[in-house]
Amino acid sequence: MLKAVAKPEAVVRRGRPPKREKRHVSHGNWKLVYADFVTVLMAFFIVVWIILFDLISQREKVDLTCIKPLAEALEKQISEDKALKAGKMPLQVDFSAEGLRVTLLDTQEPMFQRGGTTLSDFAKQQFAKVASVVELCPTHKLKIEGYTDSTPYAGGALGYGNWELSAERANSARRELVAQKVGIERIAQVIGYGDSVPTLPDDPTNALNRRISITVLPPKIKNDSLTGN
Repeated sequence: MLKAVAKPEAVVRRGRPPKREKRHVSHGNWKLVYADFVTVLMAFFIVVWIILFDLISQREKVDLTCIKPLAEALEKQISEDKALKAGKMPLQVDFSAEGLRVTLLDTQEPMFQRGGTTLSDFAKQQFAKVASVVELCPTHKLKIEGYTDSTPYAGGALGYGNWELSAERANSARRELVAQKVGIERIAQVIGYGDSVPTLPDDPTNALNRRISITVLPPKIKNDSLTGN
C-alpha cells in the first residue's frame, strides 16, 4: 500500500525585504538650466547696450568752441578786480549741463535792496563784466534765473512771495544786460525759482541762496548721420 508523500512546506523567510536597486538620479540638470538662463541674460544685456549706445550717439551735442575762451576771459576779469579779491568772491563761473553758467551771489554786498528788485551799483558793475564777456559769443542765447532764500517775503500785495520776487529780480538782470548792449533777441529764458533750489540746502535762510544765474547756451551740433547727409 502506497503512502502519501507530504509536500514540503514553503520556506518563509523572515527579516527585512530585499533591497530594491535605486535608480541613479542625475544631479547635473540644473547646470543646463543655469547655462540657458545666463545665455538669455547675456543676450538681453547686449541688446540693451546696443539700444543705449544708439541713443547716446544720436543725442544732440553742443559746440563749445566759443564757450571755453569766454570762460577764460571772464575768469581773467574776475582775477584782475582787486575789489572782488578783497572780500568773498560774489561771482562763480562753472559749466552746467546746458553751457557756461555765471552766478552772482549775495556775499560782501547785496545785489538788491532788502525785499526789492532794483539792482545795487555793485551788482551793476558785475553785470557789466558779464555783458562785455558774453559779447565774445554774439550768437549764443542766454538764460537768466533768479533765486531767493527761504525767508518768507513780507512785503507786497497778497499772494506775492518769493516766487514772484525771484522772477522780477531775474527780469531786472535781463534789463541790465540789455542796457549793457546785450541784444534783446539773445535772451532765451527768464525764470524765477523762489527758494526751491537753494545753494545751501542745510541753511536755507543763508544769504548765499540769494543769487542770479546767467547761462550762456552754446548752439547744438546737428548730427548728419541722422539726416543722411
